[in-house]
Amino acid sequence: MKPINLVTGIAMLAALGAGLPQEVKAADLYGALAYSQRTTSYGWAKDFNTRRAAEKAALRRCRERASDCRVAIWFRNACGALAVGGDGGWGSDWGVNLRAAQNKALHVCSGYSYNCRIVVAQCVGRY
Repeated sequence: MKPINLVTGIAMLAALGAGLPQEVKAADLYGALAYSQRTTSYGWAKDFNTRRAAEKAALRRCRERASDCRVAIWFRNACGALAVGGDGGWGSDWGVNLRAAQNKALHVCSGYSYNCRIVVAQCVGRY
């Protein structure tokens, strides 16, 4: 048997790999949180295929109880959290897991308010 040189071996391996199925990438999932500062009402949505759909669903839920809702945060393949303080201040943020999102939202809120607490936190899909 004749030995195969390096270039020929790499070309053969590449040709063999071309017929194998590619790794399937999971679809992105989106979530959003909406908030009404006037009434402290909120709405959330998760596991949507687009950012827009998640934001619309969160706003719809929030607007069942308030008319001044706005999107506080959106997130993709992650988690989001909303914190509200004692004097009406609030903050929101996202993170790679629930704890990170909550900690970041509390930190943002504390820049505007005192006695901040998490009022809602959600993660999409596998997070």
